[in-house]
Order: sequence, then structure tokens, then C-alpha cells
Amino acid sequence: MPLNIYRRHSTDCRVHQLGLGAREIRHYRDCSCPIWIAGTTDREKYPRQALGTRDWGAAEAKLRTITTEAVDAAMHGPTITDCVRRHLDTHADAVSGAVLGHHRLVLARLEEYTRSKNKPFMSDLTVDLLEDFKTHALRSLATTTRSTAVSKLKYFLRESYRRGWTAEALHEKVRSVRGVYQQKQPYSDDEVSRILDEAERLNGGNGGYASQPRTFRLLLEFMIETGTRVSDTIRYDPRRCTRGDHLWRYSFQPTKQKKSQPKQAEVFLSDPLKTAIDNAVWFSVRYPFAYRGFGGPTPQEHDVYDRMQTIGERCRVEDCRPHRLRDTFAVRMFLRGMSLENVSRLLGHSSVGITQKFYSPWIPARQHQLEGLVAQALVDAVRD
Repeated sequence: MPLNIYRRHSTDCRVHQLGLGAREIRHYRDCSCPIWIAGTTDREKYPRQALGTRDWGAAEAKLRTITTEAVDAAMHGPTITDCVRRHLDTHADAVSGAVLGHHRLVLARLEEYTRSKNKPFMSDLTVDLLEDFKTHALRSLATTTRSTAVSKLKYFLRESYRRGWTAEALHEKVRSVRGVYQQKQPYSDDEVSRILDEAERLNGGNGGYASQPRTFRLLLEFMIETGTRVSDTIRYDPRRCTRGDHLWRYSFQPTKQKKSQPKQAEVFLSDPLKTAIDNAVWFSVRYPFAYRGFGGPTPQEHDVYDRMQTIGERCRVEDCRPHRLRDTFAVRMFLRGMSLENVSRLLGHSSVGITQKFYSPWIPARQHQLEGLVAQALVDAVRD
């Protein structure tokens, strides 16, 4: 049956009093009864369902849109937008919310770029178009972020080839981007003092982080003392804290991890910090540092970033952002003699190799070991 729209009249509609035939009743326009759709296109079957409108003109326009899309799909194959949606739906339960969000951002950029080039179908994707997308749409990203974005793009292309959305294995032809990892730069002690003092001067009304500047300062102190990411800090739940022999032990599930292999992380709080947080004015009943629910289009960690940008401008600290507080924690631990393995564990890295890659200039033990090896080699050379 071809795709059709029709009125689904109520029992008290006056159409029943006009003596019309069944077909005329279904297509009667001079009333406000809801309009339904049913039938098939070359693309899919539409069981009887409401169109969500009572206006016949709007219903006809929607019917034309569906029919046109069906013809286009038959001629050109699936659209990029439809495949992106299906791809994200498929992987929603396979990866963490943060990772899924990264996929969504990259593919949204792809949709926007291809739309600007009038290339709406998967069959429009070519190596040249995708390389241009990398060059122009991802140009502003740091190399590490760009590398991650391209890897997610290639994953989408690989899945598209597997599912038959593309006839060509484009993922094999698009070149990866090699990320250049910059060494971490911690805050100096003076910068930390200026940032914390300026945080306590925030005054932004009745909502958000500036509404409780003292508690926002504690959020920053928490990151410096524990090394947690900002996404984990705003989720700090005091009920998960237990008293150890010397410090408070806080166990939690990091937000940044593989969903298929969930793990627990553990950090430690001093008595002064724990007491200060317990006695502070919390942003919500359960979470000291979360003033609304998690997730949503603008996560709260972005709000922390924005506040730190403001603080940096006011106290003249360049590159003022939350992650540098985590870097400050790591470097302080190294300078106090903590081993690479233990710092890596506190940071929640998946391997010590990642920790060493980011913090190699700040690892005295490794530097002393290397210095000793070079000195011994020179001594052996003299003896020979």
C-alpha cells in the first residue's frame, strides 16, 4: 500500500453527519481531527501512526518530505545524518558517556562540514572530502585532540564499511594524525596561592560556582591535593570516604575509563581538607561540588573551566585551567620523591608509560638513575 495520510475523526466530528463515503471521510479537511499516516515507501514500512499535526497542509508537506527522502535513499543510499545516529545508538552501551560524547562531537563536525559542501549521503564521502575535513574542520584542535578525533572518524568509517553504508573501505585510505604530546607545566606555588585567593573573591549571584566562592576554592584545593580530574572532582561523594591510619581514603569509579573494563580508583585527603569540605556550604544536598545533575549539553566541568579562565585573567596567571591543578599534584609528588609507579596509580593512568610520557622531566628518580648510568659508562670508558 502506498504511503497515505488520512483523518482519524472523533465520534462527535460533524463529518459523520454529511453522508460521505469512507474514502471521503478519511480525506475530509474541514475539521481539526488528528492526521495519521500509513503505508510503505521504497525504503521502509510505516505502520499506522499519528503525524503529530492537525493541519492538512503541514501533513502533506511532511508526506512529500518522507517520499522525497525515500526516493533519494533508493538512488543515493543512506544519509550521513542517519548513519551517524545509528552508529551512536549502537555504541551507547559499549563505551562510557565521555567517550560517546567525543564520538558525537567529531561526527557532528563531519555532518556540519559535509552539509556545507552539499554532500548529505554516505555515497558522497570520498578520500579527498575526508582529508579536506581533517584539514579545515579540525585545524583548530591541538595535535593530540586532532589525533583522537581522526581515530574516532576512522572508527565510524570502518563500521560504515562493515555495515554496507559505504562501498569503499575509506578508513584504510584516510591518514591518521600523529599527536605531539606536550610536557605538562604545573603551577608554581605563587600561582597556586593567587588562583586560590582569587577563587574566593568570586561573586556571581544565586546560581553556579560563583555563588559559593569558598566552596569553589575547596574544589580547586581538592584537585591539587588529590590529583583527580575535574569530572571526578565535581562527583566527589563524601559518603565514600573512609578513615585510614593517617589520611582519609576516597574510592570512586573514574569517569574516564573503558566501559567494558570498569575500575576503581583511590585518592587520599588530609584532615584539614576533609573537615573544611564537611563544614562548607555545599552546592547540593549530596555532592559538595555539583550544583545540578550530571551530563546535559553543558557539563559542569566546562563551568569550572570557564571560572578558572576568569580567575586567570584577574590574577594574571596564563593558561589557567583545571587540568593544570592535576599536573601540579603529580609534579609535587615526584619532587617529594614518590615513585613513578605510585604517582601513576594515584593519577589513575592505565600504565606507567603514559605517566612517564607526560611527566618525564619531573621524575628525579629516573633522572638520577640515568645520570648514574652515564657516569658509570664514562668511568668504564676511562678504565678501558
